[in-house]
Amino acid sequence: MSAKDRLICCGGAEVFILEIDPDQTKAPELVWSWKAEDSPEIPEAGKRSFATTDECKPIGGSLLITSSSGGVALIRRSDKRCQFYTEAKNAHSACLLPGDRVAVASSFGGDELLVYKLARPSGSPAKPVARILLRGAHGAIWDEESKRLWALGSDELLLVDLGDEPTGSTLSVDQRIELPTPGGHDLSQSRETFVFFVTTNEHVYRFDARDARFTPHPILADRPKGKSVSEHPQTSEIVYHQGTPENWWSDRIRFLGDREDIQIPGRRLYKVRWDR
Repeated sequence: MSAKDRLICCGGAEVFILEIDPDQTKAPELVWSWKAEDSPEIPEAGKRSFATTDECKPIGGSLLITSSSGGVALIRRSDKRCQFYTEAKNAHSACLLPGDRVAVASSFGGDELLVYKLARPSGSPAKPVARILLRGAHGAIWDEESKRLWALGSDELLLVDLGDEPTGSTLSVDQRIELPTPGGHDLSQSRETFVFFVTTNEHVYRFDARDARFTPHPILADRPKGKSVSEHPQTSEIVYHQGTPENWWSDRIRFLGDREDIQIPGRRLYKVRWDR
């Protein structure tokens, strides 16, 4: 099967990829998984910082993984080698930047957006080269069209300029956009590159970067505890995840459209992304 039939899932200590049958005649198959113990480049003391993973972004032949336990890693799929490692308090998302850099959203307790040089692990966590305050930082996406970094916090969405020097350490805010409701949580880009999905504590929105406008999602708008929304890069099919009324996690992967939900008993799911 092609990458379009695969889902990347995280929540517990294991990040895993499911291959799903488009016709839904076969059960999902686990085709790849990773734990910090699989990557000797991560120091022994740092392995426990991946106890609760909360981001699993596909980056070509690698996955960019963050954990609320503090870990951040870029993992090569083929051999599970760690290509970058650091620790950031309550890390909730990350993205790659031009100039071989990494941005990390450090949520409550950190409350900042951090930028690191993308360098191979040296036995200790990488140190940030730039930072900017952002309360409850939860999302980070590089926007190739605007050549800017979008960063989602608890109360606002920032458009961040990295400056002209690719190795520089100066961050500046081009736009500071208040969220329509509190509790910014997930930030993901749609097939229309100028449109982003934004979840908050109680709602899901489409954000149009051309005029900085939020509109309620036509179907998901009033579904609370949205932990992730991901649009298929070719078919536009939406996969999303909601926590249960009692917990931040669930064992169910949900779709918009005709595809049936996938339940994985015993798993604590947090984010689900289409592979690319």
